[in-house]
Amino acid sequence: MPETLQERVARLIRDSLGEPGSALPSEAELVDRYGASRNTVRAALAALEAEGLITSSQGRTRRVRQIRRWEWKMAEWEKAHNNDGDAWANTIKAQGGTPRNDLQILTIQAPADVAEALQIPTGTAIQARNRLRWVNDEPHQLSDSYFPPFVTDGNDLFWNPSDLGVNGGLLAATGHTQVRWHDTLTARMPSSEEAQRLMMAPGTPLLVHTRVGFDAEGRPVRYMVSRMAADRVEVSYDVDA
Repeated sequence: MPETLQERVARLIRDSLGEPGSALPSEAELVDRYGASRNTVRAALAALEAEGLITSSQGRTRRVRQIRRWEWKMAEWEKAHNNDGDAWANTIKAQGGTPRNDLQILTIQAPADVAEALQIPTGTAIQARNRLRWVNDEPHQLSDSYFPPFVTDGNDLFWNPSDLGVNGGLLAATGHTQVRWHDTLTARMPSSEEAQRLMMAPGTPLLVHTRVGFDAEGRPVRYMVSRMAADRVEVSYDVDA
């Protein structure tokens, strides 16, 4: 099928995109350049936004998106805990980024999926540690961790309102060292709330990583769910043959 005028304008703009961060011409300039109506130009720009190639205008100049993928080595990152920060933050620092965490600690009733992962009855009162993780002042990840009562009860470290850096991590420091993990990695489109909190470009998929950590007795000691924009992370695994 022959391309429509909107598709042609989108292709021409796509082919003319400059360096990451560079500004696009104004809508009026694009109308003159391609001999198209303003509505056609706006529809073409919306298509490029949905492809994640340019930023939304929202009253500002549209720009070519600057995309930086931060590596997340799933077999190694939890070993990076120390007194200077948690393991995730330390892996970002090692790549030259500036991380920060917005942490909220809650007591919740375990929903069915969390209860199944932790092998506890649905509705059990448990601790949830909800983080919005940032890199270089850009929202990077929503990370929620859930712990069974036998892990957190009587352990004051878990209830400290700050995001502590502890050698080996909170679990190891409180006698619940993880010896095995079970991971899943899936993708879906984000909810409107997730897209807003992570400031995701339209059309960008959400990666969802889950990890259940087990202690030496085979008991689940943590269930972690991390949600992140697919264009901001590179998930890698090293697997022994």
